[in-house]
Amino acid sequence: MSWLTVPEVAAELRVSVEHVRRSIRRGDLLAVNLATSGRPTYRISQSALDGFLEARRTS
Repeated sequence: MSWLTVPEVAAELRVSVEHVRRSIRRGDLLAVNLATSGRPTYRISQSALDGFLEARRTS
């Protein structure tokens, strides 16, 4: 399984890093928080990103 950082996801989707973080906080984009304290350090699996995109797909 491959894991992506928030900046990598933001670059791939061509959105801001904050947009990705908001999506994670809202629960729209699944992520794992690796931080033990302080600011979250998220990692997003490729399959979670694929699911996020599929859920937003339009016809």
